[in-house]
Amino acid sequence: MKRLLPAVASLCVSVAVAAGAMTAPHAGAADLTKLQLFAGSSMNPILTPGTGSPIDDTSSFIAASSKRADQAVQDGWRQAYNQLPPQLRDAVPPQLRPKQDDSVPVTVIPPAEPSPSPAQQRCDDCVAITYDDGPAPGTERLLDVFKRKKAHATFFVVGQNVNAYPHILRRIRDEGHTIGNHTFDHPDLAHAGDGAIAQQLDNTNDAIEKHAGVKPRWMRPPYGSYDGRVSREAGARGQSLAIWDVDTMDWSHRDTARTCSIAVSNAQAGSIVLMHDIHEPTVNAAECIIDGLRGKGLRPVGLDEMIKRPDAGHVYTNAE
Repeated sequence: MKRLLPAVASLCVSVAVAAGAMTAPHAGAADLTKLQLFAGSSMNPILTPGTGSPIDDTSSFIAASSKRADQAVQDGWRQAYNQLPPQLRDAVPPQLRPKQDDSVPVTVIPPAEPSPSPAQQRCDDCVAITYDDGPAPGTERLLDVFKRKKAHATFFVVGQNVNAYPHILRRIRDEGHTIGNHTFDHPDLAHAGDGAIAQQLDNTNDAIEKHAGVKPRWMRPPYGSYDGRVSREAGARGQSLAIWDVDTMDWSHRDTARTCSIAVSNAQAGSIVLMHDIHEPTVNAAECIIDGLRGKGLRPVGLDEMIKRPDAGHVYTNAE
């Protein structure tokens, strides 16, 4: 270890000599612009051209030159020291080691952006508003209400009505509502043959895709009548069955106020509410229902928003 010290000392002298050569002034004092001491700044005192108490030119030049020389020696010795092998660095007495540069830049790596969370299976304040049997002329007035109130619903459409009113189907799609299959001509599927069940679903799917370019993920059997064959056929087509837990009975009483009252009072988070857009009193109840649900802290949405990844072939009566 003692033999390392002479080499280190020699290196220190070489660095100092080189640093001194680097600091020879390249301009005389007469070339300096006179600097003034400017008072009144929050950073007072600072050196700046202008009025104030003048600093002597020669004193300023000598002080600056001395500071540059000292800084050059320190920088040179620090660079040489950091390039020494570890054994040589350890042999240098602590009092001879260079001052560490506090201004060494630090690379700050920003935290990675969090990965987007998987879409939730359900939303905790949602209620699915659903209408059966359209599209029909009255559906457009219903769409006007939902558009104005910035709400969404699900429309379970009948294939033959899709062919009759394709422009209404496209409007349902364009305004962000969910479209579901409600068979082609509204039969009781639980009492239909296997081939008839498949045909009802396929013909309606074809009509929806032809006129709106949509492949529905939901179907609703007319009258809520289904069996294992119906759920299997729907599942084979990537569709889930949507029944309901709130039946407004709007088709029976045809009363606007009653339809609204039943829908709002019985709905809770995750509910599926059954109504029919072919009945005018039901259309008239839409605004009351939207406002009433929101007053309860619930959000009227389409099924695609409430249940984002439904299981094909599964029967849903609510979001569970």
